[in-house]
Amino acid sequence: MKLRLVLGAGVGVAAMLLAPLPALADEPLPQPTNLHALHVSDTAADLDWLSGGVAYGDVVQRNVNGSWQTYATGAFGFLALTNLTPGTTYTFRVYSPAVPGLEQGASPPSAPLSFTTLSGPDAVPPEKPRVPTFSSVTTTVATVFWPQTTDNVRVTGYHLQQLIGGVWTTIRTVGEGGNFQTVYGLTASTSYSFAAIAFDARGNTSPRSDPGTVTTLALTPTPTCRVQLISFAPGFTVTVTITNTTAATLNGWTVRFTVPAAAVINYSFNGVLTRDGSTGTVTPQFYNTTIGPGGQTYPGFSGTVSPFTPPSAFTLNGVPCVAG
Repeated sequence: MKLRLVLGAGVGVAAMLLAPLPALADEPLPQPTNLHALHVSDTAADLDWLSGGVAYGDVVQRNVNGSWQTYATGAFGFLALTNLTPGTTYTFRVYSPAVPGLEQGASPPSAPLSFTTLSGPDAVPPEKPRVPTFSSVTTTVATVFWPQTTDNVRVTGYHLQQLIGGVWTTIRTVGEGGNFQTVYGLTASTSYSFAAIAFDARGNTSPRSDPGTVTTLALTPTPTCRVQLISFAPGFTVTVTITNTTAATLNGWTVRFTVPAAAVINYSFNGVLTRDGSTGTVTPQFYNTTIGPGGQTYPGFSGTVSPFTPPSAFTLNGVPCVAG
C-alpha cells in the first residue's frame, strides 16, 4: 500500500513536468505617436508619425461611419494620401502589427487624427520670403541664402531673381530646399541685388522679397587669408580660409604658423601639415593646389596643448592672415 502511494506520487510529478506551460502573452510593440497631417490640400495630404514597429511597417486605419477600416499597410512613418474629396473631414490612426517570431504583439493604436481638406483648389499664395543674406563672398562668387517661408499647403520652390539693368530677372528656379544658392561669374568691387519669390504646387506665387545687396571683394596684389580659432582648453581647432582675390590663378600656397613644440596635432584637413620645432606649415592637397580667381579653400587642423598656448602668427605665402 505504501509502495502504491509513492508510485502514484511519482507519476503525478512526472505528469506535472511533462505538462505544457501556459502560453505567455506577447509583449506589445510601443504605440505610434505624433501623428500629424501635413500639406493638406483639396485632394491630397501627407500623414507623418513616429513608429514603434520593427520590420513590417505600420497599418494605417481610417474611421468610416464609426468603424475603423484598414487604409494602407507597410507604411514606415509616412504616407501620402491622394484622391481625397474636397471639403471632407477624414480621421486616421496608426498601429504597429505583431512581428512573428519575435514574441511581440501588435501595438495599441495611436491617438486618432482628424483633418479637413480644402473646399476647392488652393488659391492662397505663400508668404513673402525674408531678405536674402550672403556668405562666402569673393571677387567673383557670392552665396545667397534666404529662410524658407510658409504656405497654407506647402511651398514647393523658389525663383531666385537678380536686378539686372533695372529689371528683376529670374536667374534660377529651385525646389523647396534650394534656398542656399552660390552665384558665380561676378565682377570684383561690384554691388549686386538679389530677391526671392516662393511658389506652391498650384502655381500661386508670393510677393517678391525685399532685396538683399552684396558687394564683391576688391582685387588685391596677393591672395588673402582669414583664420578662425576655436579654443576649448586644452583643445583647439583652426580653420584658415584662403581666398584668391587676385586676377590670376594661384598655383600653390603655403600657410605657416607658430605652435608650441609640446602641442599635439590630432588631425588636419584640406592640407598637408608638417612641423619643425615651434613652426607649423600647411601645404596643399592634390585637389586644392590650384585656386582660380575668386576661388577659396579651407585648410585647418585640431589639437591640444598644455599649458594652453594656441597656434598664432599665421601667414599665407609670407603675408599675415587676419583673424575672423
